[in-house]
Parts: sequence; C-alpha cells; structure tokens
Amino acid sequence: MIAHYLTAKPPNRCGCTAEQRDRIVQHHLAVLDQPDWRNAVRAGLGPTSSFFAWFVDHVAARLRLGAFSDVAESDER
Repeated sequence: MIAHYLTAKPPNRCGCTAEQRDRIVQHHLAVLDQPDWRNAVRAGLGPTSSFFAWFVDHVAARLRLGAFSDVAESDER
C-alpha cells in the first residue's frame, strides 16, 4: 500500500523529490518481491475476498507484484 500510495501521487505531494520517491518505491518493491513475503501474502489473503480482487486489479497489477502475477495472467485469458 505504501508503494501504491507513493506512485499514485506526484512526488511533491509525498514530501520528497522524484528521485527520493523512486528510491523508496524500489526499496519497497524489492522487499515485496522476496519469496518469504510472496508466500506470506498469498497464504494470508483469501482469493475470494473483495479486498484480494481489488488489490490484484488496482495495486498488484500496476506495481507488477510477483506474488500475484499468476492471478493477473489468469484473468487476462
């Protein structure tokens, strides 16, 4: 959600420069791409919940979160 918020707003609205924002987002995305996080998030979110559907469609797809890549791909078919 932090990376989503930061990328959805202009950098000055987040209180930082574009370079600072990009660096922060990249650090967050690196953590979110770790296998342990991927496994934890997939185990913790029910794939039938409305939050899961919203998150996959609006956050995970835009940020290209690997934990949800198979869900996004199956939706495209």
